[in-house]
Amino acid sequence: MSRLFAVVHEAKADFTTATELADRVLLDTVTWLDADLLVHQREWVSHVLGDRRLAWKAVGKMAAERGIYAHGHFDGEPGQPDASAARKALLYLEEVLPDAKAVLLIRDQDNHPERRAGLEQARKQDRSGRVVVIGLSVVEREAWVLSGFDPEGTAETALLQHERDHLGFDPRPRSHELTACKDDTAKRSPKRVLRTLSGGDQDRERRCWVEAQLDVLRERGDANGLATYLAEVRDRLAAIVGHVP
Repeated sequence: MSRLFAVVHEAKADFTTATELADRVLLDTVTWLDADLLVHQREWVSHVLGDRRLAWKAVGKMAAERGIYAHGHFDGEPGQPDASAARKALLYLEEVLPDAKAVLLIRDQDNHPERRAGLEQARKQDRSGRVVVIGLSVVEREAWVLSGFDPEGTAETALLQHERDHLGFDPRPRSHELTACKDDTAKRSPKRVLRTLSGGDQDRERRCWVEAQLDVLRERGDANGLATYLAEVRDRLAAIVGHVP
C-alpha cells in the first residue's frame, strides 16, 4: 500500500520540483527500490477533499473553516515567520488526512531568512507522530534549479558565460546570492537568470533537477537550502519507504 506524503507548497512548479527531487533521493537511498516499485510505495498528495490545493495561501483559510487556529508561543518563545502558518497546516492535515505518514513543508525563503526557524518551531511542536520534512529554498525555487544547470551545447555555454560576466559570479554554485524581488527582470532575479539560461523552456528546466548528479546538486546547493532538503529526505523520509542501510 502506498504511503501518503502530503506536500504544502506555493505553486505547482514547487510541488513538482520538490517531489521529483525527493523521488531521486529515495531511489538512491533505498537500495532495493526502483522506479517501477516506487509508484507503489509512496503517493504525493497535493490536494485534499477533492480539489483543494495544499497551497500556503489557502491552507490557513481551510484550517479556519474547521475552527483550527494557531495562536500563542512555541516552547515559550514568540513564533518566527511561518511558524503559525505551518502549525495550522500540520493541525489541518492531521484532521483531514490522518493516514498521511509524512508532511513536506516546501517554501521559498524570499526576503525572510527567519522562515526556517519558524518552520522548525512548528515541526518541533507537532505531536502527530508523522515525519515532517522542511524544504526551504534560498532565495527561491529557481535557485535550486540553477544548481543543476550544465550547458548543453555551445549556445548554452555562451549564455552561461554571459551571465557570469553580467553578474560577476557563476550563478550555479552561488545562486543564494541572487535576490528575491517582484521584478522578474532584475539583474539578480533568480527567475530572470533561469529564464535566460533555459530559454524559458520548462522541459529544459526540468532536466536540471532530474538529470544532474545528486552529488553535484548537493555541492552547488550547500548554501541555497537544496543540500539540506536532500539530506532531510534521506534521513527522515527514506526509512518510511524501505530499509535504509
